[in-house]
Amino acid sequence: MINSRNLIDLHPVVREKAQAFIDQARLQGIDLLVTSTYRDNESQAALYAQGRTKPGAIVTNAKPGQSWHNWRCAFDVVPIRNGKPVWGTSGPDGDLWRKIGELGESVGLEWAGRWTGKLREMAHFQYTGGLTLAQLQSGKVPA
Repeated sequence: MINSRNLIDLHPVVREKAQAFIDQARLQGIDLLVTSTYRDNESQAALYAQGRTKPGAIVTNAKPGQSWHNWRCAFDVVPIRNGKPVWGTSGPDGDLWRKIGELGESVGLEWAGRWTGKLREMAHFQYTGGLTLAQLQSGKVPA
């Protein structure tokens, strides 16, 4: 199972945007920890099982091959404040996440904190290059 945290495992275009995002955050005094980049299908299957056939909360609606992580086009981060990850999403923590989301969007990333529906993911950023998952699955790559 592979669940990488290394930017080198991202598609080169996505890696460049991710690095620009992290650099912009650092300039704003925000330290980001990358928690996930590329995930293989086995790792994605394990995450998908969580909250369904395995203990824990549901953390993804994406089956293997249906996550942008599987295609090296997505990554997750968490801000670090006083040496600890900030997972809260309300009050000052929510303000921090909104600032982080805006920084990601400023370099051309899609921020899942703007998604509507059951699963909004504050930590998730992706770059699709205008492609759909079906196009990725057929061999196209983001430009």
